[in-house]
Amino acid sequence: MNNSIPEHYSNNQGKIWAHFQNRNPEVFEAAKARMTYIIREISRKKTSSVPCVLNVGAGNGYFEESALRLGWQIYSLDPDESTVKRLLEKGIRAHRGYIEKMPFPDESFDFVIASEVLEHLGAEQFHEGFAEIARVMRRGAWLIGTVPYCENLFLNEVVCPKCQEVFHRWGHRRSFDVHTMRNELSSFFNEIIVKKRAFVKFHGRRFKGKIKSLVRLILANYGVEIASPNIYFAARK
Repeated sequence: MNNSIPEHYSNNQGKIWAHFQNRNPEVFEAAKARMTYIIREISRKKTSSVPCVLNVGAGNGYFEESALRLGWQIYSLDPDESTVKRLLEKGIRAHRGYIEKMPFPDESFDFVIASEVLEHLGAEQFHEGFAEIARVMRRGAWLIGTVPYCENLFLNEVVCPKCQEVFHRWGHRRSFDVHTMRNELSSFFNEIIVKKRAFVKFHGRRFKGKIKSLVRLILANYGVEIASPNIYFAARK
């Protein structure tokens, strides 16, 4: 697998994020199963009834709203001003900013969530972002997240018909396999969990739908591309 960053991809992803988060937020509906799984993982790992949680990259705010209903201290970091404003109006501690320069004090959080975020980062931003994540985590805190598994970046290339700029349709800049992700985490953390899995919906589906979800879950464990597998990771400071 070639996991290098295509040199011709633009560094400016702000417009891509702004479009999906403000004009096309329904694309995040498919993320509910993934974020629900992460919420269950936090519930399993938390040592306090009111954990302090930071979510990096708000999407449509589903994770933040779910955490708020659970009574957790939830913070959000996102580069899009409109997204931050919407979250603030809902009573969520949202901050505008970037992963490589977080506006939070040292050792602030019990959990940091970075789900479908790291694949958007260039090499320098990636390593600066990991250093910042480690900085804002308390001793014993967990980093939990996901990235696409072995994504072929070139299959999602598009070109602007006006300026001819070539870019990834979702703004992805890097692809990961399990070995690569484990190596990256090992530079900052000792206790590491990395595995392939799919995030599928079972609740509310009819029998045939549940069978389809089960098949997708099994295929994802073998890394079959049609199942849209992810890498799930958890690392403890």
